[in-house]
Amino acid sequence: GIFPVTGHAWSMDGADLRFGAKRDGHVHEGQDILAPEGTPIVAPLGGTVLWSANQPSGAGIYVVIHGSDGRDYVFMHIRPKTLLVSPDDVVTAGERIAEVGHTGDASGPHLHFEIWVGGWYQKGGRPIDPLPDLQHWAGLD
Repeated sequence: GIFPVTGHAWSMDGADLRFGAKRDGHVHEGQDILAPEGTPIVAPLGGTVLWSANQPSGAGIYVVIHGSDGRDYVFMHIRPKTLLVSPDDVVTAGERIAEVGHTGDASGPHLHFEIWVGGWYQKGGRPIDPLPDLQHWAGLD
């Protein structure tokens, strides 16, 4: 896989950025990757775009990609007017899909990244901690 943020310095440091961190009324279901506004977001693996939408009170502009490995990858808080893919589009690993933003409930620019097994919001589906994959893709393991 390929690390989903490219071309700029980024950070995943901080307990509050982690999967499982307490949030107001829920638990954090992904890993936040801090990066400057406009930083390119790329697909970590090839796959097919399942869904994109805007949730102003939460995820902001987001997109879900069903990866070639059978897992679903979710990218949130995308910068307005930068989403380059639509549902049913086929993407390749490393393909630019959007830019880092702070749409929705985000205090500053970052990519909120989730990995789901068993289907995104499907019966039996659940998010898993994406940090091990992210560290591997970044060459940190």
